[in-house]
Amino acid sequence: MRRVAGLLVIVIFMGLVSAGVGGWCHLEGARQSLSFGFLLIAAYLLGDILSWFRFPKITGYIVAGVFAGPYVSNFIPMDTVVGLKLLDSLALAVIALSAGGELELAGIKRRCRRICWGVAFQVIGVFTGIFLLILAGSQFIPFLKNAPAPVVLSAAGIIGVLSIARSPSSAMAIISESKAKGPFTETMLGVTLIIDVLVIALFAVAVSVALAVAQPDVRVDAVFLISVGIELIGSILIGIALGWAVDYYITRFGAELPVFILGTAFLVTFFSDQFARFLDTFYAIRFHLEPLLTCMTAGFFIRNFTKNGDFFIKRLDRLSLPVYILFFSLVGASLNLAALRQTWMPALLLVIGRSFFIWTSAWLSGRLGGDPPVFAQMAGFSYIAQAGVSLGLCGILGRSFPDWGAAAAVMVVAMISINQLIGPVTFKYALDRVGEARGKRHATDS
Repeated sequence: MRRVAGLLVIVIFMGLVSAGVGGWCHLEGARQSLSFGFLLIAAYLLGDILSWFRFPKITGYIVAGVFAGPYVSNFIPMDTVVGLKLLDSLALAVIALSAGGELELAGIKRRCRRICWGVAFQVIGVFTGIFLLILAGSQFIPFLKNAPAPVVLSAAGIIGVLSIARSPSSAMAIISESKAKGPFTETMLGVTLIIDVLVIALFAVAVSVALAVAQPDVRVDAVFLISVGIELIGSILIGIALGWAVDYYITRFGAELPVFILGTAFLVTFFSDQFARFLDTFYAIRFHLEPLLTCMTAGFFIRNFTKNGDFFIKRLDRLSLPVYILFFSLVGASLNLAALRQTWMPALLLVIGRSFFIWTSAWLSGRLGGDPPVFAQMAGFSYIAQAGVSLGLCGILGRSFPDWGAAAAVMVVAMISINQLIGPVTFKYALDRVGEARGKRHATDS
């Protein structure tokens, strides 16, 4: 009850601040700091409250962000959300380090067959299902109604690829909170991470093919596809170098590792963004290293190819609670409820269709891969959440196809918003059912 009372008190206080009581509305700098502090405290309290009802804590973090964000209470205005984008990227980089560190090479080798089956069925099954669903229902989607066949085919292909995307950050948060460990968790995490990397390459192919279909005089841009491959390979190589640097620091110094990790994550995020801007501004070259893939690779390298893997993961776990609160509360504040209101019907149908195709594909891959029946039944509930990469790709979609891309991006963002709200709940349910959720409270709460 103390947490409920505390949450009510700070909500009332922020309501008074927003109303301009006491002259706070004229202190813009103080208002922004106060809003950010409110977001973190409210998210922590609401996450703790919802955990009493067996909801995952990150659901509370996201809901707190939605309530505080510009589309509900406006305690956190849109300009503040945009201004905190760097912190959002920093938190995602730390989560990616942790995700890579959770992948043990020995476990991947043991479950390589099951992971490969899972990736293959998820990619083919979900893409094919959504592609056919868009074609069948194109007359009920406003921006595709009466559209020429090339546009319908292009939109169906790109939305199909975006539907494949997962949310490694959500998966890592639930695994950390539940202290989950076992074959089901390792297989799910391996499939999630591999698919999230594949989506980047598949999206590049889909956009290039869509341009060729919509404009017959345009050929599939091989240079574009090659540049995407170079971006992925470059990100992996930088990740290996980064992992070696972190291992060297641990071996040589070892002090204040959480601070060093935060600084490293900041440098990766800042460098990838500034390097892309430099090439675009001075050489008109669009080349962007993927900080998420870089950090995943670094964490994987440290865990599996150095002697400091366990030490690294234990120290990284100390950062998990504040990082998850920061990242998912900002995710909630960024969820575009206006887009959801505009396209809620087709977005909801896409959510239902995507969930069905995910569950069917996961069940088939589980049965063919030799998983226990309960694993096959629960696997589909683990892949619902979406965020991160898929939201970034939506922006590219809007810019690549001026005629219909923006409308398609709005619908996909609405679908992602729904999936991000329900995905953590279904994944926690799956972990409970398979018996691999070993903790009811976050490891760092004590």
